[in-house]
Amino acid sequence: MRLCVCLCVLVLLSDLCNAQFNFTPSFRYEYTTPSPVPFPTCRADNIDCLRRGLRTFFFLMDSGHLGMTPVDPMVVNSVAISLPDQNLSILMRRVNVTGARWTRLVDRKFNLEGGRSGVRFSSDLHLTGEMNMKIHSDSRPHSGVFTMDISNVESNITYPWSGERDANFNDYILIGKETIAVRNTRIPTFFMHQDASTDLDMTLTLSQQSVLDHLANEVTSAVMHSVMDNFRLFARKVPVKYYYGYFK
Repeated sequence: MRLCVCLCVLVLLSDLCNAQFNFTPSFRYEYTTPSPVPFPTCRADNIDCLRRGLRTFFFLMDSGHLGMTPVDPMVVNSVAISLPDQNLSILMRRVNVTGARWTRLVDRKFNLEGGRSGVRFSSDLHLTGEMNMKIHSDSRPHSGVFTMDISNVESNITYPWSGERDANFNDYILIGKETIAVRNTRIPTFFMHQDASTDLDMTLTLSQQSVLDHLANEVTSAVMHSVMDNFRLFARKVPVKYYYGYFK
């Protein structure tokens, strides 16, 4: 008997909706134990239901459910970018990021090139941290504390996946290494604190959209990689039967 997986709560784990598995004729799920996840199932084509499930999942991450790592707030230890065309390099340290738990689902795609699946998120992130800037034509140090707001930044994430069954006939999803492409739909805004606000060269450099885009994209990518690590951990620990419904 071939069963098509069609219902999903976790948007990143809805790949089985487009896949088929061969099960033994006597195979049936019995819901006799409490579910390890506090949300109902929903169809993979019901985008509103998937969005509600995603919101709950982000709160589960922030509560450390199943050993997942909180992502809001999240500290990115260091982010370095180099812009040779502008004779510029920037190091951000101890960047505190908030707002990830309110990430929104924009789109969901299946059967991409190479059998990959994809998801597109939109986030509003608030950053504070230390910044050190080196302008190669200038030997003076440039540093300070900054605040940055990134609004409606989109993360397009694609990844391979496969299914696995254990000796107890529990099915799990294995999520492979993701690829993340970030796009800013709005120009990020920033503010330099303390004495750095009087550093005209630093302020003028950060006023360039290309520089802000690079900084925002690197931090957003770091956050989304952590999100994917949590999805990967969850999928390894929780059997599919607890967040999917099956129909013939």
